[in-house]
Amino acid sequence: MEKKITISGAGISGLLTYKYVLSKGFHPIVFEARSSIGGVWIKTIETTKIQTPKPAYQFSDFPWPSSFIEDFPNHHQVLDYIQSYAHHFDLLKHIKFNTKVVGIDYEGASDEEIGSWSSWNGNGTPFSS
Repeated sequence: MEKKITISGAGISGLLTYKYVLSKGFHPIVFEARSSIGGVWIKTIETTKIQTPKPAYQFSDFPWPSSFIEDFPNHHQVLDYIQSYAHHFDLLKHIKFNTKVVGIDYEGASDEEIGSWSSWNGNGTPFSS
């Protein structure tokens, strides 16, 4: 059975989630309301910068480029960094741009069934088999 998952938004959290579930054998699709990735960094005040030093605001598997010498990159640099991450890990191919999520419905086990399980997915680890 194919393991499918949907993710709402292609900001930093959405991209990280996408990469993680892909590595666990799921077939993710990301719905992004805008025409590009970046989340809150797409539309912000021109003078916005990150508020923590860049070593504390980076993907663990993708360091900031050495060309970014500022400790607090501006929003253009952050967007460039996020886009570089997505391209490096080939994350754009399963993103549906200009597709806004307006609601979701759950189909599956009832609350009573879930409540009777000793742990939510059977063994206490996320995304196990």
